[in-house]
Amino acid sequence: MALSVVWIRREGVDLCEGQVLARCCIGEICADVPIDAQVAPGVYPLEEAAKSPSLKTCIEVLNRQKEKGLRRIEVCKQRESTKCAKKLAEQILLKYGGPILLVGFSDGVANVLLSFTDGAVADAEGRLYPYEFVDIANPHNWVEKARVVVIAPGALQYVNIAELVKKAKELGKPVVMYGALSALYKDLGIEYFCPYGLKV
Repeated sequence: MALSVVWIRREGVDLCEGQVLARCCIGEICADVPIDAQVAPGVYPLEEAAKSPSLKTCIEVLNRQKEKGLRRIEVCKQRESTKCAKKLAEQILLKYGGPILLVGFSDGVANVLLSFTDGAVADAEGRLYPYEFVDIANPHNWVEKARVVVIAPGALQYVNIAELVKKAKELGKPVVMYGALSALYKDLGIEYFCPYGLKV
């Protein structure tokens, strides 16, 4: 069975830097997954897809989705994305306060969250933005300083979510993942946040 990848570019959807949104499918199970913009659209055999970090993320998401009996997961539309970021910031700040560790750099979410509180962004590389950046390969040191860890769906290809959640839980820090894909990771003990998307 082949993994088919069809690009779906949507303006305004909160993707991490350097990513595009791909429709990943195995058979009838499909999900919109943020992947590296360098991956060419096309149909990939599973063995080949498993060797690519981006497409490996597609396979992981689709396998989790199959386990939960969900056939399709789609991300927010542009108008919902902006409202979602504001609602996310409101909920995080009211419930937990700061500082915040945002894992995966999404400009829209970082702008809203970090305009109200201190925090850092774990990303693949530092950027010319007014945020403190930490290496996404090792965000664990900053978890101690944070009151809450917020995970962007685009971080799935860069960080081992299970390890990060385990470290946060050991330190007594809550973990919130936003976006429809976060429903697939609730079993790790994360708080699911997707007010305009998938209801689970």
